[in-house]
Amino acid sequence: MPIRMTGLNSGLDTESIIAALMSAQRTKQTKVENKKTKLEWKKEQWASLNTKIYNFYTNSLSKMRMKSAYMTKAATSSNTSKVTAKASTSAATGSYSVKVNQVASAQKVTSGKLGNLIAKRDDKGDVVKDSNGNIVYEEGKVTSKTRLVDLKDAGFGEGTQIKVAAGDKTVFLEVDDKTTIGDFVGKLSDAGLNATFDEQQQRFFISSAKSGKDGKFTITSGKMEDVQKKATDNLKKLIGYDSLSSANKTTADNIMAGLQTGSKSVDDVIERLTTLANDYSDKEAKRKATELYTAEAKASVINGFEEEVRNSLEGKEETYHPTIEEKIEYLKKKGYKTDIPDGETDPAKKEEAFKKTLDKYADKEAEKRIKSNDYDYKSKIENATQNGITAKEINDVKIALGPAGTDGSVKLKEDKEYTFDDRMARTMKTNTDIDSAAKEYSKQMNNFLSDQNGAVTGDGEALKVLGLGNVNGNKIPAGTSSDMAVIEAGDTEIEYNGAILTSDTTNITVAGIELNVLGTTGDEEVNISVTNDTSGVYDTIKEFISEYNAILKEMNTLYNAGSAKDYDVLSDEEKDAMSDSEVEKWETKIKDSLLRRDTTLGGIISSFKNKMVGTYAKSGGGKYSLASIGISTSQDYKEGGLLHILGDEDDAEYADKTNRLKKMLDEDPDAVIGVLTSLTDSLYSDLQKKMSATTMSSALTFYNDKEMSSQLSDYKDEISKWQSRLDEMEDKYYKQFSAMETALANLQSQQNSLASMLGGGN
Repeated sequence: MPIRMTGLNSGLDTESIIAALMSAQRTKQTKVENKKTKLEWKKEQWASLNTKIYNFYTNSLSKMRMKSAYMTKAATSSNTSKVTAKASTSAATGSYSVKVNQVASAQKVTSGKLGNLIAKRDDKGDVVKDSNGNIVYEEGKVTSKTRLVDLKDAGFGEGTQIKVAAGDKTVFLEVDDKTTIGDFVGKLSDAGLNATFDEQQQRFFISSAKSGKDGKFTITSGKMEDVQKKATDNLKKLIGYDSLSSANKTTADNIMAGLQTGSKSVDDVIERLTTLANDYSDKEAKRKATELYTAEAKASVINGFEEEVRNSLEGKEETYHPTIEEKIEYLKKKGYKTDIPDGETDPAKKEEAFKKTLDKYADKEAEKRIKSNDYDYKSKIENATQNGITAKEINDVKIALGPAGTDGSVKLKEDKEYTFDDRMARTMKTNTDIDSAAKEYSKQMNNFLSDQNGAVTGDGEALKVLGLGNVNGNKIPAGTSSDMAVIEAGDTEIEYNGAILTSDTTNITVAGIELNVLGTTGDEEVNISVTNDTSGVYDTIKEFISEYNAILKEMNTLYNAGSAKDYDVLSDEEKDAMSDSEVEKWETKIKDSLLRRDTTLGGIISSFKNKMVGTYAKSGGGKYSLASIGISTSQDYKEGGLLHILGDEDDAEYADKTNRLKKMLDEDPDAVIGVLTSLTDSLYSDLQKKMSATTMSSALTFYNDKEMSSQLSDYKDEISKWQSRLDEMEDKYYKQFSAMETALANLQSQQNSLASMLGGGN
């Protein structure tokens, strides 16, 4: 906005004069803005009302036009401590007998209590043995971190495998000297079982995730034969099992389990196994190359160390050899403290301590050089991984080691530890080896620990130390701990009117009746009675009437609202002069009147009233209306057609009347259903037509939303045009007053000149 200096010569308050002139002109724009605001409010009010009418249309009204809404059935049981029942609309009325022979249960296993003797391990983690070579055991509590092999009398020898099978899920755990109690629980969980080890009780608690016979599970163990162990180890070695990520290890476990159970063939898994094996082959090649060139980098650090120290000293020539003290001081500055006792004077001991520290320094520096882009080790490793390492490359490295290699500062392993073929040769060999190893594994391990003729193979010895044994479905294995407990998996079995029915849960649905079985009945017969639930139907009708009245009452209020013709939208200045509550009341008065005598709203109200006072012709003869079944409008016209159930206890005005609706539901339910389905369907169809899409309204909309949006757009355009006109008009006024000020300034100047001339003549 430009800065205007006005009234300097005339002394007039030009700003106020122009503001007054513009105020009169802005009246027309303000009227358009007020129309826009009122239309926005009206559209918001219609949108809210539209949502309520549409929800009534799709839910309550739609439901009441269907006979299924009145087909409510009630089911009662003669012994709810054994069987409870619910009836759907499809259930036939009548009486039914039920006997419960068995209630569904999940298989549950509680292990015997574990022993409290655990192998003692030293600080390095090695098992402690006595002078006779026997393992030393000490008392303690078993935890999830306890190794299985550390348990007293553990039967986990080389090649021990535990199998857990639950439903279509089978997992295997190959036990080694690192396998823990937690690993065993994890495998149980992987099989889909609920499993915990209670450290307080020192027991395993295992159960099926679902009840019924289909939820039974087996746990068994056995020891592989040498040929089986060899096949397993060979396949794992080829894919680098121990170095796999957690996700890839799970993949490998699933593949091997599939081959062992026979659920997968070698052809099914060979591609994935080959990928794992080739990935491992590449990693091994890179590891070997990295190890070889790290040795070369370390030698380079050691060989150049004297020069490195000399360069750090000032004024030393190339022929100068740093003293042992200078070397130690240099390492100290680098953060490597040499472990030399205070006052040590023996040069040999100083040299020995220095070399140990230099070795640590060289290791770190070599690692940095391998990762750095400032040296060529990265490219050497990449090239070697791709092209392989031959005896010549190894010999070149040996030469590069120089003095550090000859004095033993850097040592290399045997040549065979570093040599490997190029990637293509490795891949071809790996593919051949994997194919052979997978076939051998499948041959040797297929059906190991499998179910054969209902019996689980495997001796189960390894499980006994865990308070378990071979758990074959529901059976307690022979020779297990006496305090081990097994609850059998079983289906629910009932006799329904003499027919045997089963379920893997405690719920059985039969002929539209849902039975919840709580306990066995023995010889007792539980009677299930299914009747028409008139009270439920009555409540459904009552709820519908309540929702109908609520929406009709709101529409009546809006349609019959008082006039607000003397109220207009407040300006900002007017709002500032009023309190917030006064502004709210003022605007509410306007908003409440916006749908007064609205023709669209009037049409919807008429549909509600007219359609619900119609009649229904029963097929057996006679016409029925809402009044015929005890539903009537009030004689008070001010209610605007609200419905009442005569005799309803919650309706204070009509509670003392005879409840004809309940009587009709008992005596002639078809008439009640006929009236309500006919009238509600008629109202439903009429509302459906009213919310069809037109050029003025969108689909599923009862008001002219498109027309309102178009009007709002027109108002915005008109306001914009008015603003442009007013800006031009205001600018014109300022120019006119500016011209006046210029003229006055010129006149003043002329007067001053004339006065000066006249004054000068005297």
